[in-house]
Amino acid sequence: AEVAEAAAAAAAEGAAPPGEAVEDSIDDIVPLVSYEDSDEKRSFFSKDGRWIIPKREQFPSVFCALRVRVRMEMLDPSRSAKELPKEVVEDVLRVGFGLGKSLVRWDDARDTTLAALISASTREVVVAINGALTAGVGRGSKLKDDRNGLSATVTEVTETSDDVDPSRIMSIASCLKESGQSDAIVFELPQLWIIPDPDFKPKFASIGLYPGSFWMHFLKSWGAIVTCEVYFRTAPKNASDPRVNLVVKFRDRKSMKMCFTFLYDRYLVHPKQENELRPPWCRLTSFQDFKSKATAKSGSGPKAKAKAGITKARPAAKALSVAGLGALALQPAPIQAPAAATASSAARPVAAAAPAKA
Repeated sequence: AEVAEAAAAAAAEGAAPPGEAVEDSIDDIVPLVSYEDSDEKRSFFSKDGRWIIPKREQFPSVFCALRVRVRMEMLDPSRSAKELPKEVVEDVLRVGFGLGKSLVRWDDARDTTLAALISASTREVVVAINGALTAGVGRGSKLKDDRNGLSATVTEVTETSDDVDPSRIMSIASCLKESGQSDAIVFELPQLWIIPDPDFKPKFASIGLYPGSFWMHFLKSWGAIVTCEVYFRTAPKNASDPRVNLVVKFRDRKSMKMCFTFLYDRYLVHPKQENELRPPWCRLTSFQDFKSKATAKSGSGPKAKAKAGITKARPAAKALSVAGLGALALQPAPIQAPAAATASSAARPVAAAAPAKA
């Protein structure tokens, strides 16, 4: 606890430029994460290595990966790195940098650098690793792949498993400060995770999350919720893998901060669907601002009274294969989350990322 408090204090001091006082109205202090029950509050999770395990087995698990950012640049500037086949990216990561089976998945970076924005010949990906980097590979490591006509550089290595790591706390503190008076968290998730019906076609821009769904109870692990809505037209488009934004507003900022601290830069594992491990891309926002912009963008009227999480006369979706997820989930290595620590101590394996099916 003393280490965590010291790290949090250092982060708070480092969040503001020297000589500039942090505004009293902005609460950017990172909460201390604890997996122990106390007289004041019960913990709904336990920690096992890189896994945050829910004590209720129907809840998602959280995978705390070693995140590695890699920049790929085409040797021929006229070629587009965005069009690199996923097999080439896979080869560079698994073989070139020796990540092998420790690579769980990779995604195109969302917060791309200026170089990637202005040049189509540059691409940045974020890699989730279950383990450690190969000896000799680290930040600044480079390789040249003449066969595929590209060079690759490791630009960042971020450990997300250590809750009191000073760099992690400073990064979270920066998000809290930049978000100002935000009162909600936005998640980006596969639509099938929220509505397990592959034939579902939304008729409205948003609907409320069903109060009895396991997602609602999962989010309530961090505190009381005022409202939680599912938005169908605000997440990045992907025809083969429709995604939604889940926007949750907690009753108090303390709960919002704790939820954000638990999930920031980490990965969620669906408790019921095989091969389903995804980054939730969580970010802070103003609930009303997000709702207003989403409504204006869609041109829709009042949201539907239907609740996400309930489907009528529809078959449940079958377990999804990683092979069908395209570049967002590229044949992840076999890993398995430890069993959920339920009150009865019953063990249940949670499939985090099984081998891709042919």
